[in-house]
Amino acid sequence: MTIKTKVANYAGLLFLSAIWGSSFLFIKLSIETIHPSFLTFLRLLIASFFLYLYLKIVKKKILSFNKNFKYLLLIALFGNVIPFNLISWCEIKVDSVIVAILIGTMPFFTFLISHYFFKFEKINLSIIIGLILGFIGMSLIVKENSYEDLMSENLNYYLNIVIIFSAMCYAFAANCVNKIKNVDSIEIATTTTIVATVISLPIYFLLINYPLTNLGYSMQSISFKSLLSCFFLGFTCTGIAILIFFNLIKKESPGFASQSNFFIPCFGLLWSYLFLNENINLSIMVNLVLIVAGVLFVHRGRRQS
Repeated sequence: MTIKTKVANYAGLLFLSAIWGSSFLFIKLSIETIHPSFLTFLRLLIASFFLYLYLKIVKKKILSFNKNFKYLLLIALFGNVIPFNLISWCEIKVDSVIVAILIGTMPFFTFLISHYFFKFEKINLSIIIGLILGFIGMSLIVKENSYEDLMSENLNYYLNIVIIFSAMCYAFAANCVNKIKNVDSIEIATTTTIVATVISLPIYFLLINYPLTNLGYSMQSISFKSLLSCFFLGFTCTGIAILIFFNLIKKESPGFASQSNFFIPCFGLLWSYLFLNENINLSIMVNLVLIVAGVLFVHRGRRQS
């Protein structure tokens, strides 16, 4: 691999971090007037249109749902449907900066799943140090990020665990992508996004708390700000981001692509501070440093292996 290609891949990682870091901001703005599960469907629908047009017009390829369908379904569920729904629901109560930091733990789980289940990776001292640092930072955020009353504190604790579970889902999906051989990354991205869109609609109807006849009223209540945020979430943070992410997995590895999470918490903190005025204290900053340092140690250990 040439130096130029390597630089381009790392530039893609940084750009991906900035995009995904902003997704938590757009989710927070979208769910102000959009049902969290309906938001999942809309962002996947927008991303599906973009990816399908790109596949047909630019790549001049056609979709195939027959090849590797098991892994395509797993990627659709664990890379899109499950974490998108969970994160959207959690952001009703949890600040987007906390979500961004906890999702930044994905590289730890990517390595652990790759090592124990897919046998892609080997463990060493640097990785152990990184996992310990990341676990400490993650645990402190889960413990310290609480609300005033006891009921809210308990709820927030479990919501943080749910966010970490979402990071695990992303990690599992990233490893599944690497199991699909001889298929273009754009085909995988488009197929899984379309499958996820189809699955997410009935999930919305199952979770909605009012009859189907009121769907029109729900759409009419959506504000322009939420609608615009939803569009950016679907087009940029889902469609373009998925395209970049899958391409990096194919060019390098799931571990390399998951390095985009180095700066996702940092960008998430920046966007939340600039546009949402969310509370950022010393404790959050220390925990962020611990998690990012842990990810860097894991990355160093993987390079040594």
